[in-house]
Amino acid sequence: MTAETHHFVYTFPSVGTDPSGKSVLAWSDGRQPFHADLELETTRGLAMVRSSPGAFTADECRRIVEIGNSRPSVSGGLDLHRDQYRESQIAWIEPQPDSHWLYHKIALLFNEVNAHCRFELIGLVDALQYTTYGAGQHFDWHTDIGAGDTCVRKLSMTVQLSDGSEYEGGDLEFVEVGAGPQRALGTVTVFPSFLGHRVTPVTSGVRRSLVAWASGPSFR
Repeated sequence: MTAETHHFVYTFPSVGTDPSGKSVLAWSDGRQPFHADLELETTRGLAMVRSSPGAFTADECRRIVEIGNSRPSVSGGLDLHRDQYRESQIAWIEPQPDSHWLYHKIALLFNEVNAHCRFELIGLVDALQYTTYGAGQHFDWHTDIGAGDTCVRKLSMTVQLSDGSEYEGGDLEFVEVGAGPQRALGTVTVFPSFLGHRVTPVTSGVRRSLVAWASGPSFR
């Protein structure tokens, strides 16, 4: 973060009430309500997508695929009153002895990216999600933050477990950003959970990935 001066056309007051119950507006420190120049801590590029090619080795990717394939697989479809909004297969990798190393590495990677974002993070509410997309499968435009437990998600991570030559289509795309350079095996892509994104339909082959969400107190 850096300290920058921003011009506000209007600044919010503190709001109280007088004895009659009427709202009373007040501005502290002699601040004027209109056209104030204020110095703020600013995070530039907050909505940036950050990719780290080779963050996982080929052997580590193979181990993750083996762990994911050993867990029960279920449909990744969503009932959002839209036909075929999401089509995939998912398996949840809960913390177990064979996956503890993976959780620790995910934590280190989140920590590296959060040095730029400066979000208040506590850990993972959700288990790691191993996802496969076959021909015709996809995930339409969405954000990772929403209702229920997802309301505390702040950073999202995707680990590329298939080399880009193993499938066609299946691009991870972002609103106003387009496709990121995340098709190489072992690439990690991290982005704020409020950033809209999708996985385009796979036309051939299989796309494998690992997904994680770092969570913490509500944005403020």
